Amino acid sequence: MNLLVELKENLTDPVVSRAAYYVDENPEKTRIALEGLIHTVVAGLMKRTTTEIGVNQLYNAIQKGKFDGNLVATFPELLRDPEQINRLAELGSNSISHLLPAMKSAIGLAISGYANIKNSAAITLLGLVTPLVLGTLNKLVVEKKLDADSLAALLADQRDHLIEMTPERLLDRIAEGLNIQQLLAVGVTPAKRSAVADRSPIQERQRFTPEPEEEGNGSLVKWGIGALVVLALAGAAYYIWNNTQSYSSANEEEATSTEFVDSAAIAPADSARLRPTNTARADSGATTALPTASTAVGATSPAITALAGYLTNPQAPAGRSFKIPALDFEPGTDRLKPTGLAAVGELSTLLKNNPVVQIRLVGYANDAIPPMGNKALSVTRVLNIKNQLIKSGVNYIRIDAIGLGTGIKPGDTTAIGKPRLKQIDVKVVIK
Repeated sequence: MNLLVELKENLTDPVVSRAAYYVDENPEKTRIALEGLIHTVVAGLMKRTTTEIGVNQLYNAIQKGKFDGNLVATFPELLRDPEQINRLAELGSNSISHLLPAMKSAIGLAISGYANIKNSAAITLLGLVTPLVLGTLNKLVVEKKLDADSLAALLADQRDHLIEMTPERLLDRIAEGLNIQQLLAVGVTPAKRSAVADRSPIQERQRFTPEPEEEGNGSLVKWGIGALVVLALAGAAYYIWNNTQSYSSANEEEATSTEFVDSAAIAPADSARLRPTNTARADSGATTALPTASTAVGATSPAITALAGYLTNPQAPAGRSFKIPALDFEPGTDRLKPTGLAAVGELSTLLKNNPVVQIRLVGYANDAIPPMGNKALSVTRVLNIKNQLIKSGVNYIRIDAIGLGTGIKPGDTTAIGKPRLKQIDVKVVIK
């Protein structure tokens, strides 16, 4: 099926006009933005289902029932009431930030530029489109009796429709904003849930067969051990929930500034705070030790020291970018030099010491060896850094990555004389 066609059938003239009035924009531009947002959200969810965690997260979000087929059917009526619109936009904004963390700002910029509307209007319309998309997916799950893997496969099948139906100038923005260049180029392989994830609650309970209760002190010991286990599990669950809320909270808007900061302009942080250790202090799961500065380069990277000072300054707004020269690669490859490995270790420690921070890695390359292009090389380089940070214990939802080639768009006459970049920038999306 073509999900894009089914979703856009909901964009009737009354729906568009009411949405346009709500965001104070021209109806024609609003229609362009709404259609563009449908394409963008579907593309983002398609990317989300390439990981097992993403598949489970999306399926669970749909099954919670906040957005269902009834919402889709009553969508035009909901837009008649300003209070309902406010509620819908807020719920949608929260949901998209949970499902596509650190992406809301990029989506807003892409759509505002594409439809020539205010960025705030694009973000609000995103909040309205998200319930429509999730409600439609919920309806399909119920009608077609889809499990999580079937839903992921359905979204993966939208790749060809997305390429065929999305205007080229929007497709470029989506590809860069969501970092899905490789998915569009080589296809989408949805992740499969593990056997444990596929078990129903009934099946899970059936795995355990209670043993006869022992008499006397043995029974008391058993109850005591059981109570301790319950308390330990409750504590672990609270810890995981609390950290997940910190990383996935959707209520605050990501900053969009691309201001670059000079290392010398920020007071350096305590170098001991940046020095990586082999202790397993992880955001999620097991950790992999990265080289320390002392073993690889013998000193802390000045740019990362400046970044640390910026993160510890509560008055500095989010959105600033830092060029990290130490994140350097062997020519024409995605293999980090020893200084680069050390810088990744420092960045990992910095992120662990600041567990709320979300970043975007922005890569540029000018030394690709054919047949690989500079765009593809820049993508593989930032993905390499992202993967190493994840292996070291940094939660993957805190790291976005995008490759921009040389930084000069084809056919951009204003770029004449500008240098072809080769660097890695770290943009602080949330601090």
